[in-house]
This record gives sequence, C-alpha cells and structure tokens, in this order.
Amino acid sequence: MADAPFPTDPFAAFHPGAASHPARQAWLLDELEHWFAHDRPNGRERRAIVRDALRQATDDARSWLAARCEPGDLVRVDLIVDGPRGHRHSVFADLPTPLSLLLVCLDQCQVGDEVTVVQELAKAGRKRTTATWPFGMDEAEALTRPAVPAGVA
Repeated sequence: MADAPFPTDPFAAFHPGAASHPARQAWLLDELEHWFAHDRPNGRERRAIVRDALRQATDDARSWLAARCEPGDLVRVDLIVDGPRGHRHSVFADLPTPLSLLLVCLDQCQVGDEVTVVQELAKAGRKRTTATWPFGMDEAEALTRPAVPAGVA
C-alpha cells in the first residue's frame, strides 16, 4: 500500500525538531503556496508569503500547545434554572462564590425553581449539583464547591 500524501496523525506535523519541520514536507509547502499565494505569478513572492505564514503559524501552534489544559482544570461552568418561567441556561468560565450565587438567584429565581450548577473539567468529567430555590449558604457552598477530578482526594 502506498504512503498517504499527508500524515494520518493530525498532530504528527507539529513536533519541535528538524526531522519534523514543515519544510521537509513538500506536499505541505505546495498546499500552502496554493492556498495563500496561488494568484501571485512570481515564485519568489509566493515562497515569501508561505515563509511568513509558516513563521506565524509556528508561533501560534506553540502558544496554543502551551495553553493546553491539565485534566482537572475547570473549563466550563453552566448555571441552569428550571421553573414556571421556563428553562434558562448560562455558561461561564469560572465558578461564582457561594454568596455571588445567592445574589444571582435572589434576582433571577422564583420559589421552587431548580438551580443546577454543572462544572466541566478538561478531561476528568462533569460534576452536577442541584438545589431548589430558596436555599441558604450551605446549599450555595455545595453548588459552588470546586469539582475534584477522579482519583484525587
């Protein structure tokens, strides 16, 4: 069976080091030249455009990889309120404090509404906690307690 014209592993093309440098991948250079500079008649100008694009993309790829989340990192918090006024759902980047949650619920909830906080960890699953409004600090603290990844005490 002939080799594929491109890597089958989507991350194989970006591993630091000379052996995997994109310049060694002629198919990629051809693809980039076509994508970024197909309308330019001058070969030198096309190569300069590709070179600049590769430099920027290499920096971007390194930055993106450096921002990788650890498995237990909190990546999303959902606040869901269900009640007579319907279903409301908001998404946040971090957890509120217990008192902040109480203030939001005081403003947004009616008696009997179910308030759910869902915490999603990067690779360690979700924690879902629900309480019925009105609730006090004990329940607010339970709703906003940071999730602990599986296997961590």
